[in-house]
Amino acid sequence: MGIFDKARQWREKRKAIKQNKTNQKVEENLPQEAGPTYSLIKQIKKTPYYSKSPSDGDSNARKFITDHVVSGGAGNIVPGQLILFEYFEPKTKEELEYYDASPCTIFFNVINTKDGKRVLGFNIHYYPPKMRQQVMNRIFEIYKPIYTKYFKSGAKASVDAFDYRYLITALEKAGLGFGVRMYIPNLIGQIWKVPPQMWHIAVFTEGWFKKQTRTAILRYWNQWRKKH
Repeated sequence: MGIFDKARQWREKRKAIKQNKTNQKVEENLPQEAGPTYSLIKQIKKTPYYSKSPSDGDSNARKFITDHVVSGGAGNIVPGQLILFEYFEPKTKEELEYYDASPCTIFFNVINTKDGKRVLGFNIHYYPPKMRQQVMNRIFEIYKPIYTKYFKSGAKASVDAFDYRYLITALEKAGLGFGVRMYIPNLIGQIWKVPPQMWHIAVFTEGWFKKQTRTAILRYWNQWRKKH
């Protein structure tokens, strides 16, 4: 093994140790309930990931979620849930200008199209970090009684009165519509259903964008918002 390989291994080991310490701190401070004064945006700002770079925040947040949430298939997801999942091979990936291979999505509904069933959702990765945090905070506040009820377990049945059209209208200025995407159910890989208790962690995940850079995606979001 060469000196450069040893140096790389040492850096990776040191990064893993640091990551584990950070995530242990996050686990120790994980909120156990969402009372009347609970604020998602305040919880986000208290998270150690808040001061990290997007790449480090993503690495930490993904590890925390995959370590603490049992993964499953595409079955039994219901409107109102936040799901992190694998979507490595979109059907039209050759035609797409870009796509996220690991979306983190507020699930809206399953809809029927001429090409079959599709999962409709709002992918939070298509927004700048600060805007993403504000949008998620707003969604939580809109449905706070429901998300408080299912704070640690996540919704088991469809969130009452969950209407994505209302959300898009309510968050029009934030450009919410830009992140609305359809996915083919049988192309969805592993799914992690993120309970509201961990939303302040999930907001730090970043997209695994293919064919375009993260910077380009945010530029497209800006252009779309100006047009709408």
